[in-house]
Amino acid sequence: MPRTSATSLALSLLALSLTLCGCGPRREKTYRVEGEVVFADGSHVKVGTIETKSLKTGTQARGSIDSDGRFSLTTYEPNDGAVAGDHQVVIVQFIQVEGIKNYRPSTMGVVNKKHASYATSGLAIQVDPKGPNRVRIEVEGARTLPNATKDHGHDPISETAPPEQPSP
Repeated sequence: MPRTSATSLALSLLALSLTLCGCGPRREKTYRVEGEVVFADGSHVKVGTIETKSLKTGTQARGSIDSDGRFSLTTYEPNDGAVAGDHQVVIVQFIQVEGIKNYRPSTMGVVNKKHASYATSGLAIQVDPKGPNRVRIEVEGARTLPNATKDHGHDPISETAPPEQPSP
């Protein structure tokens, strides 16, 4: 047998034996987690991403929040859940509001930015191996815009609004 073929065969056998003995990448067991994200008044968060981090292992799970505020967590494969134990939680939204002349962004449906960081979110869940893991996460809304007469900031723009400044 040529030397390169023997080397290839030896490497293949080594890789196979490592896989069979369980020395490859290890996955922690996950448990299905479903839930909803709501504001204090019970209305649903309609867009965003939820992410959790296990306090024990640091393993993260994430899911998309749909228009009904519902989500399902994924760690390794779609909807497989999260590892057991206590988790910190963050809720992240990306809302484009820049570059629209005379537009004042709404705060309606916007999650308070403190919930986007593990250091400040204050949100947590517990994943129980015995299940079911159906969670309801309550978040604060974004702070009302300054000088707004309505909570969501859709009041008209004043005719005396300063002109838009050109971008540098």
